[in-house]
Amino acid sequence: MVKHLRTYALFFQSLFILPLAQAQVDQWDWTPKESLTTEQRAQLSRYCQGSYISNWKATDTKGTNLAADLIVRDENGVIHLQGEAEIIQPQSTLSADDIEGIPDDYYLATGNVTLRSENQLIRSSTGYIANSGDAPTVFKDAKFLSHQSGARGEAKSLSRNQDGVVFIEEGFFTTCEPNEESWKLYGSSIKLDPKNGFGTAKHVQIRIAGLTVFYFPWLRFPIDDSRQTGLLFPSFSYSGSDGVSFSAPFYWNIAPNYDATITPQFIQKKGQGVDLEFRHLSPYGETVYEQSTFSDNDEGEQTLLKLKSTQKFNQYFNAGFLLEDNPTKDKYPEANSTSIGEKDHYERSAYFAFNNGNFLNKLTYLTYQTPNDKNDEPFEWLPRIDSSYRIATSFLDYKIDVQYTDFYDPAEDNFDGQRTVFNQNIKFDLGNDWGNFTPGFLTQYRDYDLHSYTTDSDSSTSVGHLTSYVDSSLLFERNFLNNQTVWRQTIEPRLNYLYSPFESQNQIPDFDASEPTMTYSQAFSHTRFNGNDRIGDTEQVTLGLESRLYDENNNEKWAFKAGQIFYLEDRYVGIDGRTDKNTAIDNSKRSDLLTSANYNGNRYSLTGNLNYNLDDSEVNLAQLVASLEPVDDIKINLSYLYSINNTDPDDDAKQASIGTIFPINQNWSMFTQYTYDFLREDGTKEIAGLGYENCCIKVSMSYQHWLNDDNEFDRGVFLQFILRSLSSAGRANNKANNIADSYWNQGKVGY
Repeated sequence: MVKHLRTYALFFQSLFILPLAQAQVDQWDWTPKESLTTEQRAQLSRYCQGSYISNWKATDTKGTNLAADLIVRDENGVIHLQGEAEIIQPQSTLSADDIEGIPDDYYLATGNVTLRSENQLIRSSTGYIANSGDAPTVFKDAKFLSHQSGARGEAKSLSRNQDGVVFIEEGFFTTCEPNEESWKLYGSSIKLDPKNGFGTAKHVQIRIAGLTVFYFPWLRFPIDDSRQTGLLFPSFSYSGSDGVSFSAPFYWNIAPNYDATITPQFIQKKGQGVDLEFRHLSPYGETVYEQSTFSDNDEGEQTLLKLKSTQKFNQYFNAGFLLEDNPTKDKYPEANSTSIGEKDHYERSAYFAFNNGNFLNKLTYLTYQTPNDKNDEPFEWLPRIDSSYRIATSFLDYKIDVQYTDFYDPAEDNFDGQRTVFNQNIKFDLGNDWGNFTPGFLTQYRDYDLHSYTTDSDSSTSVGHLTSYVDSSLLFERNFLNNQTVWRQTIEPRLNYLYSPFESQNQIPDFDASEPTMTYSQAFSHTRFNGNDRIGDTEQVTLGLESRLYDENNNEKWAFKAGQIFYLEDRYVGIDGRTDKNTAIDNSKRSDLLTSANYNGNRYSLTGNLNYNLDDSEVNLAQLVASLEPVDDIKINLSYLYSINNTDPDDDAKQASIGTIFPINQNWSMFTQYTYDFLREDGTKEIAGLGYENCCIKVSMSYQHWLNDDNEFDRGVFLQFILRSLSSAGRANNKANNIADSYWNQGKVGY
């Protein structure tokens, strides 16, 4: 019999995920935090008040040892162990008031039965352990604990037949500490099949603080890492415009390499729908199909579709495609749990790539669906071919990029054509440990074959260009004492010279050109425009100064940067392509003063950017993001954005926000946020919420009032909770990122 004890103990390890009435703390090998060692306390989360500690250890003893006040063998060969009976073997120990049985047949233990093994504990009033025949192993009035996972439970009966199937009657399961049972999962009857990796349960209840919040007449669930078909936890929320929203996902494990998730959706004031996600895993990659369909009470059916596949055939070749579609003409599902969102243009693309280290090649075919006829349709690639090669040594860095694109205007109301791009960048590294001197050359060639739909004519044009530049810097550093520790400071002055001569581009179209936002980093760029259709003209010198402070552990604490561009020539090339050597589109002699600062500390972090126009004495950009923790567990997030004089006035912004999270006591916290838009002269986001967290549960409820994408105000109440080691439920406000997301922290312990 005893040789099977280890098998039984290891088997019952799987019971930690099952429904197994409250027990005394000392019955669970529970040790409060005050009695733990320093090392053990360091492993606890901030909310846990103790840990399960097992003093049982495996022995080096071979075979089986029997111990009791009295050991008797009767005439039938039955061994009786009476008084503090114990059966000890290397990997397990069975103890009880009395044990009787026949070796290799059965053992019956009665009174204070305890079965221990590594990180496992079972206690019961009686235990029958069968070693042969068809009789099951049974523990009555059993208590179970897994020290490692912290999962424990109780059941009127735990039994296991010879095929390994386990039956549990009238039990509960929880991962909460014995002194704070926030949630329990009850079941009247549970059957576990370890060979197939799943279990079934009847009349399942999930109770939080003694209150039943979910009831399942029947539930099928996994008992190992394999995927199993069944219901997932529902989501719900309430808002003033929608009323009650509810969704209940169903997971379908179709085969080992493909599955599906079906999610019915219900919105009280809007309608109902269903979302579908189908996944397929091949030897080379993954393919995912998604569909969201919603039947709106006013607008009718709303549908979005998406099919995406990425395949890697070997270390050199990979391919993929993406197909997005909105078949319901500019309508978007009100409830949507898929990754497809509302867009102006839905992508249909495919690619094939070859990657051999420093030699890259890619073929891309790209089209779009534009549901709204009022939106301009973007250019399509029919196709695009990219190829690049790079050689990098300690002295030389050479890169060549070649790109061919066949652009197509789907509206056929303006122009399209073919563009060939040929770029070469060669630079020489002449620097050393204390400085950098890198001269370089950038050659750019563009060739176009164009068709005009307005004149129904064809044309060809090309442009070639040579840009030269020099990047240089010096590095100074010193050590200094700060509170008796050695810190290090660096100062790095930078000088960049860029010469990009004027080249007429009146005949060059604009397929993908854009103008970047001017920042400190952009000031040292070798190009004025993004994309391949504009070659910016300039002769400029950029001066920069960077300083960093490092603590005794070489962690960067402070970083300061300031720089400015000084233009030696006016600029004549603009984003629209019209160029006139006699008419400058920008004749300023210097850029804004571009500054930034970063700090990473124990109590707060800071990121700030400021662009200041010295000629007009005005700020064009001011951005500040700060996170403070003035005392333990109090969080304050501050942000301010001032961005005026943009090319597009719609991009102007002037707003400030403050968000706080502060504890009320050990477990309760409150969080608030207020965002004010100075241009609207109105608050655009108001949030107040309350959260509770302990070692096994996290709950938050918040009221939110926000400006939505339609420039209208909406409001709602959002509830989220997670039962650690079981599942999560509730719904966040996915239409407005906010302080509630920061508190929730994806359900992690602490915020």
